Formats: sequence, structure tokens, C-alpha cells
Amino acid sequence: MPQECQCLRGIWTMPLITCFNFWTGERNNGFDVLYHNMKHGHLSTKDLADFIRERATIEEAYSRSMTKLAKSASNYTQLGTFAPVWDVFKTSTEKLASCHLDLVRRLQELIKEVHKYGDEQIKAYKKTKEDVSGTLEAVQNIQSITQALQKSKENYNTKCVEQERLKKEGATQREVDKAAVKSKKATDTYKLYVEKYAAFKSDFEQKMTETAQKFQDIEETHLLRMKEIIESLSNTIKEIHLQIGEVHDEFINNMTNTTVESLIQKFAESKGTGKERPGPIEFEECNTSSAVEGMKPRKRKPFGLSGIMKKEKDTESNIPDVDDEGYSIKPEATQDILFTNHFYSSSDSDSEDDEPRRFHVEIKPVQPNNSSQYTMPSLDELKVSIGNITLSPAISAQMTRNSSSKCESLTFSLFMLAY
Repeated sequence: MPQECQCLRGIWTMPLITCFNFWTGERNNGFDVLYHNMKHGHLSTKDLADFIRERATIEEAYSRSMTKLAKSASNYTQLGTFAPVWDVFKTSTEKLASCHLDLVRRLQELIKEVHKYGDEQIKAYKKTKEDVSGTLEAVQNIQSITQALQKSKENYNTKCVEQERLKKEGATQREVDKAAVKSKKATDTYKLYVEKYAAFKSDFEQKMTETAQKFQDIEETHLLRMKEIIESLSNTIKEIHLQIGEVHDEFINNMTNTTVESLIQKFAESKGTGKERPGPIEFEECNTSSAVEGMKPRKRKPFGLSGIMKKEKDTESNIPDVDDEGYSIKPEATQDILFTNHFYSSSDSDSEDDEPRRFHVEIKPVQPNNSSQYTMPSLDELKVSIGNITLSPAISAQMTRNSSSKCESLTFSLFMLAY
């Protein structure tokens, strides 16, 4: 029966539960069960460390996700009156990420503490294995003596039954005496093993009691230490959750203080375009005199088709300046430079006539075959015809372009000469 807690040497101890449940069994294997159970304690410690490490990994991943979420809050649109609310979200999310990161740091410290306890367990197990070596020997003795006792008992019963059978069957006295000797020998052997078993049993009980107490003390220490680790884990998570609760409360308060009026006020202060209203504008009379003086004369573009205008432009570039009688006027400066550079290389050029050369252009109109059907050509047709007349390339290349008024004067002169 399990006993109540006892006070030994001023220290309250738990009742010895292990001995009451591990005395008997197949081949007295209670010791083997208790010994392996002690080794299983180290496996439990390792599993607990793995569990806490996995929790820390989850918290770390959650913290990174919250940090990423806080950064994404800055990327949301900052337009409109709702924009300041994202700052509240960002601050709250960053604090939550910090809380979970703090939990990761504390869990990592707790994992180190669990590993340290695991190393202490290994040292304690090695020492316990040396201490319980005598108990292991006692267990082996009780196991061997139990087997020998069982065999001697079976042999004793067999010999006694054989002797009694020979007596009942009326066997010879020699056979009965021989069976009696064997029975007596089996009886002595059986009694010897019973006595040995009693001695081994006493030693086994004493050592097994002491060893069971050691195993129980180890398990009590192990379980208490594991409970302390779990309590530390629970308190750590509780503290972090309290911090998370404070962050949530702060978020609620910030959202409560972020009123609609304050959001609109912030928008007006940051995006406002000015507080002054537009001034009045009165009607002003138009000052025509100043407007006319400031105007620039407009140039009228000549009206004509694109093809004709292009031909006129090409014709203008090839028509030289003419005098009142229709003779072309040689450009003085340009032609002097041209002739000096290209035609004259000796000093004989100074003796020639310095008067400008004049070219007489005479256009004879075509006599029509039938004067009655003759029609006067238009001005455009004359321009086209005259445009085909070109001067020498060397001279025409050096002539300046004439204005449109001179071209029209030349065209009119040619027209009058023709008719």
C-alpha cells in the first residue's frame, strides 16, 4: 500500500511508491524498468527543448511577417484624409513585431537552460549507474537463485513421487532404498536453495529499496525541474501576451483619439492652398490707343498653289537684277571677286575696262498661225516660260536672291516687251 508523506531528519519526503509497484514481475525486472525510466527522463528533456525551439521558430517567423507588414503600411496610398491612419497601423504593428521578437529571445535563453539541465542529467545518470551496481548484482542473484530453486523443487517432487510409486507397486527392497537415497538428496538440495533464496531475498529487498528510493528521488527532481521550465515558459508567454495586450489597448486609444475632425484638419493643414479668399475684380475700359501702338504689322503670305509657288521660288533664284531698259546689272563686288579669283592671274587685268557689263535680253513672241484664234497667255504661264531661262552657272551661282517685288517687275517688263 502506498504510504503517506514521512518526515525523515526534518525533511518531508514523498512515500516510496516505486517499491510497492516494482517488487514482483517476470524475473524480477522491476529494477530494469526503473533504470530505463530514469534514462527516458533525458529524452523528455530533449523533446521539451525541441518543442520550445519550434515555438521560438514560429514566433520568429511571425515577428518577421509583422515587420514586413509594418513596412508595407508605408507603401499604401498616402492620399486623402485616411492617410494618417496608416501611421497608427504601422506603429502598432512594429510594436507587435517587437513583442514577438522579445519572446523569441527569451525562449532561446530558456532553451539554453534546458540544455544545461540535460547535461546535468547525463552526469547524474552516470553516477547513479555506479551507485546501483550492487543492486543490479542482487537482482541477478535473486533471478538465478529463483531459477535454481524452481528446478530443485521440481526434482524433489519427482523423486518423492518415484519413491512412493515403488512402495505401492511392491518393488524390491533394493529399488526402494535406492529411490529413498535419491529423494533424500533432492530434499537436501531443495532446502539448500530455499535457504539461499531467503538470504538473497533479504539482500535484494534491502538494495532494491535503497535503489528504488534513488530512482524516485531522481524522478521527483526531474519532474520538478521540468515543471519549473514549463512554468518559466508559461510566465514568459504570459508577460509577452500582457505586452501585446498593452499594444492593442494603445492602438484602440489611438484610433479613438483619431477623430474624423482631426483627420480632416490634418488634411487641410498639409494640403491646404491658402486661407485668403479671392479679391473682387472690377470692369476696366479697353485702351485702344495703347493696344494699336503695341501691335506689329502682319505679313501677308502670297496665295498660290504649292507647285507654282515652288517653281516661282526656283525661278526667283535664277533671275538677275535688271535696269529700266531691261538689261541685267552685273553685281559689282561679287563679280569682281569672282573674276579676280577664277579668271585673272596676271597684272594685265588692270588695263581692261572697269565698266560693268550689260546683257540685253530680247524675247521675240511666237507668231501665231491664225491670229483670230490667238489668246493672250496668262501671267502664270509667262512665269513658267521665263523660269526655264538660265544664265551661266558660274555667274548665276554668285548672284543674290531677288525679292518678290523685283521678280514681279521683271515679269511685267518681259510681258510688255513680248506684246
